[in-house]
Amino acid sequence: MDEKNYLAQELARTIAQFKRLGRPPGSSHGIRPSEFMLLVTLTQCPGADSEGLKVSDLSARMQITPAGVTHMINALEDGGYVERLADPTDRRVVLVKPTARAKQFIEDMNAKFLEDLKGLVGFLGEQDSKELIRLLSLALTYFKERRERNAE
Repeated sequence: MDEKNYLAQELARTIAQFKRLGRPPGSSHGIRPSEFMLLVTLTQCPGADSEGLKVSDLSARMQITPAGVTHMINALEDGGYVERLADPTDRRVVLVKPTARAKQFIEDMNAKFLEDLKGLVGFLGEQDSKELIRLLSLALTYFKERRERNAE
């Protein structure tokens, strides 16, 4: 096996170990990973908090079908995490808005994630933490550029 292939396999194994380490965020609250991402999207989009977002806008932002978004909204609405509103300018359009419960949940999850990362920084030290950030940023650049090339 050549060195490049070996390193690619080691990288794949290491990344897979992260996935096996723990439960996805929100799973202890009965929220699926895709639903969690919808809540993050809703709570971070400007205007979503006050006016709400259209299903089509959520679909475009998350790059999934409107039917998929609607399915997630149904589950999140049942759990009290989102509410549906009629668009005041077009009654045919449904807007989706995060509830106070959703905002608190995402805030709590973000705080826990930040604490976990602070622990990692303490474990790695400043120098290795900076190196990890540099390498992850490079990897992100590679995959973004690769996606753009493949989309053409």
